[in-house]
Amino acid sequence: LKINFSRNFRIPTFNDLYWETGGNPDLKPDSSYQAEVGNVFTYKKFTLTETVYYNKIKDLIRWVPVNGDIWSPENTDRVNTYGSETILGWSNSYGKNNFAVNGTYAYTVSENVDTKKQLFFVPYHKATASFAYSYSKFSINSQYLYNGFVYTRSDNDPNEIVEAYQVVNIGADYDFGFLKTSKLGFQVLNVFNQKYESMEDRRMPGRNFNMYIILKF
Repeated sequence: LKINFSRNFRIPTFNDLYWETGGNPDLKPDSSYQAEVGNVFTYKKFTLTETVYYNKIKDLIRWVPVNGDIWSPENTDRVNTYGSETILGWSNSYGKNNFAVNGTYAYTVSENVDTKKQLFFVPYHKATASFAYSYSKFSINSQYLYNGFVYTRSDNDPNEIVEAYQVVNIGADYDFGFLKTSKLGFQVLNVFNQKYESMEDRRMPGRNFNMYIILKF
């Protein structure tokens, strides 16, 4: 069982204040009170972590679009953020065969206290899942991401949203065994060629491929 209470303070960064173009030299520091309660359950090879939290924030610093592609930070007077996070994991080995499965789910309410509206670009729902298998020096993996819809206007206009999207990636690599690490890997990203935007009017790539080499001495 984990319980955490904290008082937090964050001063604006130099980028927040002076980024050209978009910095805001009139920003105030943001401050918050945070409370969090979590519990970790284990059963054989399974691990379940459940956490609930509540943040009371004053003068929250957020970068928001102000003119087309130009973004600028601003203070949001009072914000309450609360929700829950769930993490589920399983791993096991059979000889040289190693398996790992993980999943996460987050429910987030981030509400402007004055307007009672969800902050734009903050999804209510977000989930991930991953699977990994390795045998000796060879491994394969896959990842799944679900990102719920987000509002793009402060008035939460249902006609002004970025739609929810789902993305799947797969990959494989081989460690040749010299140096500390010497991996050659290949990935297929956005396997199902989904058309989606992570931000308003910012279209993400369709199916694409990535080859990489990792050398660690």
